[in-house]
Amino acid sequence: MTLRPKDWYDDRVFVKKGANGLGLKEELKREMRNATNDVAKEVEKHIVLDFDGHKIEFINKMLEETLIVDGQVIAQNVRQSIWSHIVPYSKLKGTFTGRDGKAHKVYVKVGGFIKFHVVIKVDGKKLLTETQKLQLNPVPWNNKEAIVSYLEQQVAEHGKLINKELPDDVLLFDENHPRLAPGFGDQLTDDLVLASYPKKLVKLFTEQTKNPTEATRKATYEKILEEKVIGYFQEFLGHFAEVEKDEKQVQQEALWLLEHATHREVVKFALMVLATTDCEAFKERLKLIALHEEFTGVALFVLFNATERANATIWDIAKQVTDWGKLEALNFLEPDSEEIRLWFLTDGIDETVPGSQAALQCADKGKLDIELHEDTISADVFEGTRKLILALLYEGQYRQMDDYEYAGQVLMRFTKHAKTHSKTMLHFYTLTQIAAYVNEPQDVWEGRFDDNWKPHEKLAVETNIEEISRDPKWLKEAQAYLQEHPDNIGALAIVNYYKK
Repeated sequence: MTLRPKDWYDDRVFVKKGANGLGLKEELKREMRNATNDVAKEVEKHIVLDFDGHKIEFINKMLEETLIVDGQVIAQNVRQSIWSHIVPYSKLKGTFTGRDGKAHKVYVKVGGFIKFHVVIKVDGKKLLTETQKLQLNPVPWNNKEAIVSYLEQQVAEHGKLINKELPDDVLLFDENHPRLAPGFGDQLTDDLVLASYPKKLVKLFTEQTKNPTEATRKATYEKILEEKVIGYFQEFLGHFAEVEKDEKQVQQEALWLLEHATHREVVKFALMVLATTDCEAFKERLKLIALHEEFTGVALFVLFNATERANATIWDIAKQVTDWGKLEALNFLEPDSEEIRLWFLTDGIDETVPGSQAALQCADKGKLDIELHEDTISADVFEGTRKLILALLYEGQYRQMDDYEYAGQVLMRFTKHAKTHSKTMLHFYTLTQIAAYVNEPQDVWEGRFDDNWKPHEKLAVETNIEEISRDPKWLKEAQAYLQEHPDNIGALAIVNYYKK
C-alpha cells in the first residue's frame, strides 16, 4: 500500500523543541525504578483460603510478607532491601483462636530462586502448595494495564474519555520528569536516532510476522521502547516498504501489539504499521484511540492513509479533541464542504494550544481572505475571525501575522466589518491589538510592504480603527470595568489605547 504524502509529524506544522536536558543519572534512576517495579509485580501474590469458616490470607510483596486471619495480622516479615530476597526461603508463623476456643497454628513457607514456592499449613495440615516459575526477565507487557483496552473501557462506561492520564504515566513521569500535556512529548526532539535503528526494527518486526512467538514479540516490543516513534517514523516506513511481507500477517501482528501494548510508544508503533494495511474494518476503533490527544496524530495518519472517506471521520474527531490533538486534526482535515470550511473560521481555533499555527491552518483552509471580501458577514464569522486574528497576533514562539500571506487584506476587511459588528469591549480590545501591530517602526513596515502588505491597506486599517474609536463608550465601559476588575488585560489595553 502506498502512503499518501500527508505526514503525521510534518515539520511545516510543528516547531520542534530541544530535549528536556535531564542527565544520564536521572534516566538510569528511572529505568532502575521501573525494572524494580516489574520484578516486584512478578513476585506479588495474594492468596485467600478458608479454614473452618476462618478467612486466611497470605500477601507476598517485594519487601514484605503478611499473614492475616479474619482481618487480623498474626505474622509479618518486613525487609529493608530487595537484596534480602537472596535468602532462599522465608517463614511465617502465627496463632489464632477458633470458634470452638481452640488455638490453631498457621505456618507459611515462601521463596525460591528459579521458582516461587508457597506452602501453607494449619495445625500441620497442608492447605496449599503452589509453585510458579519466576521470570527474572519478564515480558515488558506483563503485570501492567493495556492502554487501548483502558481507553475502550472508559468509552464503554461513560460514552467518552474522561481521564487524560494513561496507565504508563507512572513509568514516564516522576520528580525529575514532569508530566507533559498529552501529545506534547512528540513535539520535543531528542537525540537523533541512529540510522541502523529503524532497519533493525524492520528486521525484528518482519521476523515477528513470519514467526509470531512470545520471544519474537518480546524482541520487537523491547526494541520499540528504546526510542520515540516520532524520531524514526519516516525512515521506518521507507525501509518497511522495501521488505517482502504478507499484509494479513503484518496487520495481525500490528493488532497484537496494539491490544497488548502497556507502553504508549508501542501503541504508536502498532498504529504506524497499521497505516500500511487496509484498516477499514477497524475505523471505529481507530477513531476511539484518536480521541486521546497522545495518539491523535498517528491515529489520524492511519485513518487518512488506510480508510475510505476519512475526512468526515477526521472532522468528527477534530470537534472532540483539544490542545495538541486538535492541532493535529487541523493539519489532517480538509475543507471539502462548505460546512467544514466555515467551521475552520468559526470553531477551528477553539481549545487549541496557544500560538498562531492553528490560526494559520484555520485562516488558510477556511479561506478567510475570501470570506472577508463579502459585503456582509455573519456575527459568527466575525467572532471566529476575531479569535483567529488575536491568535495570529500572538507574540509567542510560533508563526505570527507576518507569516500570513493575506495579512493586509484580512485586517483591512476585518476592521471594515468591525464598524458593523463591534458590540462589546472584547471586540474593541481586538482592535487595540491590531492598532499595536500596525504601530511598528518604519523598518518593520518596509519588510511587510515587501511581503504581504500594501500601503493603502495599512492606511485603511488605521482609518477604520480611528473611526470606531470615536465612540466614547469604549473608554467609559473599560474604565467602569476596571473599578471591579483592576487587573483585566482587555480593559487596561483599551484605556492605554486612549492615552496615546
